[in-house]
Amino acid sequence: MPIYEYECISCGQSFDRVMKVTEDAPHCPSCGASQVKKLVTPFRTSAWSNFLDGMEKKVNPEKFK
Repeated sequence: MPIYEYECISCGQSFDRVMKVTEDAPHCPSCGASQVKKLVTPFRTSAWSNFLDGMEKKVNPEKFK
């Protein structure tokens, strides 16, 4: 399940939740308000780095010896 980051509109508290994609937005853990906004956060993966390393090994195999 993905981790979502939220910020409370009432008190400004930032928090994160592990949630299913289909779940509704949570309430603020500090003040209990239901008005929260989802923050835009980067998604990180090593797939792109692995791809680039694989291509580099094909082009410059002596570099990886």
